Amino acid sequence: MPIRKLQTKQVWCSICKEQYRDNNPLHRTPAIWAVVSETADKAGRTRYYCQPHANEAQTWVDGTIWTFRQQLDYAKGKEAIDGMEFGQL
Repeated sequence: MPIRKLQTKQVWCSICKEQYRDNNPLHRTPAIWAVVSETADKAGRTRYYCQPHANEAQTWVDGTIWTFRQQLDYAKGKEAIDGMEFGQL
């Protein structure tokens, strides 16, 4: 399953780790969601999100919600379209 809710508190949010320095307590914010990429160029890459960053990653500027599932489905479909050559339709 490419999206799962984490049960452990020993995994840290990827965004918080990138955003804050090691000496900042927010550097070690527990992750709640794990999202595993299924596209060819990033296959198997896992990103971890705390709830605030998960909300941010799924909300567009205009307030539209685009869930992780919708994002993964779109990326998989786009990859299939991009990989096709002319005449394969």
